[in-house]
Amino acid sequence: MSESLKSGRYLNALLRDRLAAEYVLGTQTNLVKCRMESLFHSDPTWWEHIEQWQQYLSDFNPATHVQVSASYFKPPPKRVWKRICERTQLLSKPSPRLRWWWLPVGMSMSLLVGIWGQNIMLSIPTVIEATQIQPIAYFAMMSSENQRDAFALVAYQGDKPGQSSLHMQRNLSVEPISLAQEMVWMRDKNTGELQLIDSLQNLNQARYLSPSEWQALKNSSELLVTINNDPHSLILYRGHCIELGS
Repeated sequence: MSESLKSGRYLNALLRDRLAAEYVLGTQTNLVKCRMESLFHSDPTWWEHIEQWQQYLSDFNPATHVQVSASYFKPPPKRVWKRICERTQLLSKPSPRLRWWWLPVGMSMSLLVGIWGQNIMLSIPTVIEATQIQPIAYFAMMSSENQRDAFALVAYQGDKPGQSSLHMQRNLSVEPISLAQEMVWMRDKNTGELQLIDSLQNLNQARYLSPSEWQALKNSSELLVTINNDPHSLILYRGHCIELGS
């Protein structure tokens, strides 16, 4: 485990809880978010905090299934519309015209900046595009009867169908788990039926999902790991499939 994870800063429960809340709410900067996800890779116990906040905040989501009449909502006061009109008028006022001699100077500066920027962009390797981090869409903290948070199954949403992936993140604080014939399943939240994903060993690396598999994952209530490819065989690990808010 890296020194940053061993430090008391990231082992502090209050700090972990606050960072997990900010991650779920989406209030972190891109730099902090990338740092958080690198911590998730090294220490999947972070997902426990994420799961708690995700479930907590889900209770505050609007009840879209409740039909409310439009007459229930009161119109805003007149002063609100007055302030909106005042702001709109300020924005619509034409800006003062630039002096005539700024035109050639501005065009020259734009040309120089364009040439300089093109040279800089050409010197940047195109590998950066391939290393962009995909957003985390779903995850499940997998636990057994005797071992809590043994590992995490994390799903990353790709830009196009077929580019989304699912893979396992080990918990370095627990003993390594067996990777023999264990199979990973997802349970449909409507029918309760199990659908096979792949072996746990194959999920040790990024396992890309087909569009139909991705849709099935989005409609899953939990992920399970069985001892073999029989859906009725012994369940070794299971965890709720949690969707992270976009």
